[in-house]
Amino acid sequence: MCAKKLSRHERFAYDGDLSILARAVANSSHFMFINVPSRMVNRPRRMSRQLRRSVSHRVEDTYRQLTQPVQEITNQKELRVVGLRRTGNHAIITWLEQQHTGVVRHLNNVKAGENPYRYKGENLSDHHPGEHAKMVEAYRRQAQGNLVKRDCLIHSYEDWGLDQVGSRRFEHYHDLYVGRSQQRFDVLILRDPFNLLASRLKKGYVAVKPRRRDVVDLWLQYAKEFVGETDHLAHNRVCINYNRWFCDRTYRQTLAEQLNMTFSDAGLNTVRSLGGGSSFDAQNMNGQATHMDVTHRWKHFANDPHYRQTLTNEEIWAYSEKIFGPIEGTEALRSDCLGNDGQPAWGFAAS
Repeated sequence: MCAKKLSRHERFAYDGDLSILARAVANSSHFMFINVPSRMVNRPRRMSRQLRRSVSHRVEDTYRQLTQPVQEITNQKELRVVGLRRTGNHAIITWLEQQHTGVVRHLNNVKAGENPYRYKGENLSDHHPGEHAKMVEAYRRQAQGNLVKRDCLIHSYEDWGLDQVGSRRFEHYHDLYVGRSQQRFDVLILRDPFNLLASRLKKGYVAVKPRRRDVVDLWLQYAKEFVGETDHLAHNRVCINYNRWFCDRTYRQTLAEQLNMTFSDAGLNTVRSLGGGSSFDAQNMNGQATHMDVTHRWKHFANDPHYRQTLTNEEIWAYSEKIFGPIEGTEALRSDCLGNDGQPAWGFAAS
């Protein structure tokens, strides 16, 4: 007997899917010793809690809709920000916050289709029981309709499908969840796939939140929304090309005009601790963010077979070219991944 140590990529493949683990053990010629995450062991308990909450939330939402009609304006401006993890979401959100004055609130990384205040309170209570009691109570009160008036409310979504973010259920209960807004904007952030995927692999972010979809599926969904082929985000959609935002002041000024912001460029060089900072630089470049080499991260993984396999989908290259133009140095990578005839190379099927 021998113990097989799983690679980082294998661990992420197994993460959260007990059926894959079971098949792997059954098909192995050796006993496999795996450190099963505690969250897998606790899954039945967690699922039961989620079911109870789901029923409770629906009852609460229906009751509030009947008894708490929303009439007055709560938010002068509302930004719903959507992006894949490692897209530069926190950098751009920090910049967005700094272009506003008055009462600005950011609800970070909330669950698609849910009351963001309720989700934040429950999530904080679940992961830090007994701590942050005042903050949990503040979220609970706002989830019940005691909303604080704000000059700008930002709620952000990471790794969700756009169909989930823009769901009919959320739109139906929107005013109950966050209050009426004088102005609503949907902000979609997209980064080129080569540097995005490199940063995700560096950080270990392989899985995404929708079931039966992967990061390539979501990137393509976002790209199609970006170029206007779909319309999941229907509230004054503003698309931000992260690559251009990072290096082009004039482009940032144009975005500020589109979002009715007073441009100052404040916050541009901040690297926040949320998400651990940069995948490659952590917070080491805080105050000097524009000096980070964010357009050449792909070089660190150019020879990684897992990285190359994600780039065997021809659509990725087509939409990347359409949105970002040529990415310097990726010509050889394209040839390696797709072959000279534009088809997947070395036996990889396009995903």
